[in-house]
Amino acid sequence: MLEVILLSLFTAVFIYIAWWKLDWALTLCVAFLPVYLIRFEIGFFPMTILEVMLLVLFGVWLTKAFIIRSGGTETAAWREKWRERCKRINWPWKWLTLAFVAVGVVAVFISPDLRAAAGLWKAYILEPVMLFVVFVNVIKTKEQLLQILWGLGASVVVIGFVAMLQYLNIVNIHAHYGLETPRRATSVFPFPTAVGKFVGPILAFFIGIFVVRGLRAARSLWELVHNNIFVSGVILFGLMGLLFSVSRGAIIGVGAALLFSSFFSKRKIWIWLGVGIVMVAALAVPQTRDNITGVFSATDVSTDVRLVMWQGALRIIEDHPVLGTGLASFPIVYDDYKEASHTEYFPNPDQLYLTLWIEMGIAGLIVFGLAIVRFFIVARQIMREYREYAVGLMAAIVAMLVYGFLDTPYFKNDLAVQFWVFLGITVVLQRWTVTSAETPVILQKDT
Repeated sequence: MLEVILLSLFTAVFIYIAWWKLDWALTLCVAFLPVYLIRFEIGFFPMTILEVMLLVLFGVWLTKAFIIRSGGTETAAWREKWRERCKRINWPWKWLTLAFVAVGVVAVFISPDLRAAAGLWKAYILEPVMLFVVFVNVIKTKEQLLQILWGLGASVVVIGFVAMLQYLNIVNIHAHYGLETPRRATSVFPFPTAVGKFVGPILAFFIGIFVVRGLRAARSLWELVHNNIFVSGVILFGLMGLLFSVSRGAIIGVGAALLFSSFFSKRKIWIWLGVGIVMVAALAVPQTRDNITGVFSATDVSTDVRLVMWQGALRIIEDHPVLGTGLASFPIVYDDYKEASHTEYFPNPDQLYLTLWIEMGIAGLIVFGLAIVRFFIVARQIMREYREYAVGLMAAIVAMLVYGFLDTPYFKNDLAVQFWVFLGITVVLQRWTVTSAETPVILQKDT
């Protein structure tokens, strides 16, 4: 009973915030993505706090966008007002987003577990796309965009801070991860790789901004940090989150994003030199050397398990190359394709591209790929006006794509929304580039 009261109170308060300041509600959604971990059921319908926030956000926006005070006017006039409201709704990438949702629907109906597949479709496809539509319609000013950036950065700071407390034994580490060697912080999540999946793209985004903007004008280390206090803080706590959770795949992804960003900086040689020094230092320490070489030599248990699982995933694709086996199907169908010695349970193949192909078929893989291609085209278009922001956005997606070869940094409630937030930021900046309506203060034009 208490849970129902608290949930009702939370929903009512969030509805009030959304109706009063829709951009604030959107920022809260972005800042509190990990609240998907708070789960409950309405009857037989599973839900999370994040889903409540997203549905309220979309519902309030839709109501405010289409609400019409007819005042007793004629039906024709009412319809004309309705058509005018529809024309003012901005829905970029309409056919691409609709195709992604439609492919997901097909993946639901071919799944061996219809209920679980519908839940994943709702959380990983429909709701993130809904947020994308709200995002591009709500974010119209530099102040609103700055709020979103603060929300993204603040979430990383909190996650990195909790990971630090766990590493210092001030806060307990979840499950058995604190007993491993090396110890692996989980922060607010139930397992350590979730830290890397969430933090990696956001960290890469801020690194891209830092590399292009910060290194361009700074004459000393103090000036570099002082002029980018918030960005530097996010990077610091983000790196702590990755290191304390030993998220090797995320570290590789962020490293790739850093190298990518360096090509847009006049001080790329110094960046490459710094990366080289860090790599040499890491290889000189036996513990870190074993962790690094284990990933590429497949001598550690984690990598070996992944390789065996990927072999089974490829056998699934060989038998189901077009439609795949549907959302939420991998734990079910994998039993027929895995090695006899492989007894671990996994919700997906721990590889982004194999997961897309198996769970959403070749069409899902193609549509996702088209979204990535269009993203980079648009990011390239905004480069002249918003260089550091464009580089940061591309760095975030590069980190995700590289990490995608080693894990699945999309098929999770918070990660799916995060991905579409980055796409939403890109679309907003493209609109500003075309209309020259606003120029964010954090992204100054090159002179």
